[in-house]
Order: sequence, then C-alpha cells, then structure tokens
Amino acid sequence: MLSEVFCRPPSDPPPPAQVVLLLGGSLRRELLCAAAAGRRCPRAALLLSSGCADAAELAAARASCAGAADVPVLVDCRAVDTVTNFTSVVEDLAAGGVASVSIATDRSHARRAAWVGSLILCSQGIAVAEPISVDSGEVRRSGAGLLRLKSRSALPRRQVLCESALRTLRDCLRALLWVACGWHLGWLNSLRHPSRVGVARGTEGRMFAPRCRVAERAFARWIADVPNARER
Repeated sequence: MLSEVFCRPPSDPPPPAQVVLLLGGSLRRELLCAAAAGRRCPRAALLLSSGCADAAELAAARASCAGAADVPVLVDCRAVDTVTNFTSVVEDLAAGGVASVSIATDRSHARRAAWVGSLILCSQGIAVAEPISVDSGEVRRSGAGLLRLKSRSALPRRQVLCESALRTLRDCLRALLWVACGWHLGWLNSLRHPSRVGVARGTEGRMFAPRCRVAERAFARWIADVPNARER
C-alpha cells in the first residue's frame, strides 16, 4: 500500500476535481471556500467535513458564483481533526467512483492539509486536483492554536501564513499509519478537544458514527447521471 503512495510512476496532471473536500473550521472559512469552489470548480460536488455551516448555507454561498452548476452539497460530521477529515470520507469517495478531489481550506492550513490529503487520498487511488485556499483571517502561529484576528497586518508576515512544521510532520506520520494499519489515532483528541468528539459521536454513543453511505450513494448517482463527469 505504501509503495502505491511513494513509488507511483509519473502520470499526466490529475483531471478536474469531481469533488471539493472542504475542511471544517470557522463559518467564515467554510463560506469563503464554498464560494471559491463555485468559481474554481463549478461542476464539482461539495463535501464539508465536520464544520459549522449546514448544507443550505454552503449551497447558497456556492450559488452566488455565476456559472456554478447544481451539484450535491453534503456535510459529514465524523471527523475530529485534519487527519480524520480525510480518513472518515476517503473510502466513501472511492466507493462512489470519485477519481479526483480538490482540498479547500484556509491558506494558513493549506500546507498541512495538502500533505495529509495527498497521502490518504492517493492511497485509495484518488488523484489530488489543484487545491483551493482562502484568506479567512485565521492565523496559525507557533503550532499552538488558532487566532482569529480582524486584521492580519498586526503580525509580521513570516507569522501570517505559518503553521508549525512539527504539526505537519505529526499528521503525516498519522496519515502513513492509517495507510499501513488503518489507525488514525483520532481518539487522542478526546484528551485535548472533548467538544469535537462530542459532535462526532454517533447515535449509539460511540467515538465515531457508524459508516454511512450517504456520500457514496450521492456521488455514485451523480456520476451515473453525468456520463462525461470524469472528462469535464
């Protein structure tokens, strides 16, 4: 499995994204990413992983862009962190026939998301299309937490778009562990972020909701209805 990630032969650029995977954060970030997805990937479905916005808010933000097609807008609440943003949905995406995914997040989070997403998505045969990043005013500094500022100019430029390399390395190691063994260690967030785990609990009170096939069925139906979806 790891050889598929690291030893893949050179290939053509990935096809246009069929799905935009929006990593949950602040409501502002999610709405900005939805609007950017409507501009950049007007024919791609939109999937929010554990965010603040609901499907109606995302659809409205996306529809504000001229030319955005009417495609599925879905919300999945199983993730508790960046790694599980991908591990919680990647198998559903693969089973639904999705071949190419674009990752949408805040610019300060984009590097870590790109590394983790590439490892996990490519391990399941899903290409990573050109990412979408927005400037939502979220600033990550020194790897410790998230600062929400009205103006980013108050910080030196070297701190504005900086996220700790240690956090990126940590999550890449977790992603590789998931690829090799199926363990994402998301349960460790119960120690630091119990509120996140509470949101992600299933109806049976378990750490993560039972596997749902909502995304798989929606994407499979959408692709079946659009014969040339992969070529668009």
